[in-house]
Amino acid sequence: MSDYNNTRTEKKSITGWLVGGAAIAVLAIGAIVLTDIDLTSTGSLPEVSVEGGEMPSVDVDVADVDVGTKTIEVEVPTMDVDLPKEGQEADDLADNIDVDVDVDADVDVEPDQ
Repeated sequence: MSDYNNTRTEKKSITGWLVGGAAIAVLAIGAIVLTDIDLTSTGSLPEVSVEGGEMPSVDVDVADVDVGTKTIEVEVPTMDVDLPKEGQEADDLADNIDVDVDVDADVDVEPDQ
């Protein structure tokens, strides 16, 4: 017996796909260009007669919404910023800025009845 390997490997190519796609494109363009369509008679819309009718009656209940305005006083927070001294290096500025924010905003709003 021989040790001959009878398997054959083929490289897949896209050439067949390109040729097939080009052939389909040529057939489609040929079908469009070589087709001659002539209008043999004109069409018309059907005649329609419309008579008066009655709209359905609808009863809709929607929510009652009252919109108004009310003036209230709100305490705005205060900020104290201590800037660094003049002549200090720019990279040290962020390390030496102190910001104190005092926020005391207790707001009680009663809805209008």
